[in-house]
Amino acid sequence: MPIPVRPNNESYRGFNFFEHISSLSSCQYFGKVREIVIKKNEYIYTPSSDHQYIYEIVQGAVKLGSYTEDGEEFIFDVLFKDDFFGDLKYLNNQFFEYSKALIDTKIRIYSRDFFKQMVVLSPELSEWFISYLVKRWCSTEKKLKKSHEKKAREKVTFLNLYFDINVKDAEGFDFALIDLLTQKDLGNLIGITRQTVANSFNNK
Repeated sequence: MPIPVRPNNESYRGFNFFEHISSLSSCQYFGKVREIVIKKNEYIYTPSSDHQYIYEIVQGAVKLGSYTEDGEEFIFDVLFKDDFFGDLKYLNNQFFEYSKALIDTKIRIYSRDFFKQMVVLSPELSEWFISYLVKRWCSTEKKLKKSHEKKAREKVTFLNLYFDINVKDAEGFDFALIDLLTQKDLGNLIGITRQTVANSFNNK
């Protein structure tokens, strides 16, 4: 039986965080949740931002990254609809990342303290969130494993399969996620240079 390219764990999708809190008394989340649209290539936050929020992608795609010692940007993850990201504040102020919209992206913004409180107090939300975190952890493991393959072409082929999905922007227009990533982005994700990615494409 072939191993799925992406984690075959969709149980967390059967539970919708926002719908759940919306079913509660409105006073519990009034003023603690809002929605905005981030334009293509705009930052949602940078390391210097005031990190007090958790973000949910309603429509669109976002890349997460950080900086080398020389100040050069690199990415380490790409997220899309129904994904959550942000600083949960468990790293003793070591959170040092940026997030940038790949296309016009609609995001839902939660007060971090409110989000964490809801997850801790509700067994249903705790189960959902653990399932979601395991999915993200497994995704990272798969990409890390592939980064240790010997052949660059195998690494690039894996990413082409992994990101071979369609995403919608905030206006509902379709995009191929793989086409939104640069050769440098792909190289960052699997530990090879932009030139090696280009050569892998050219040698197909």
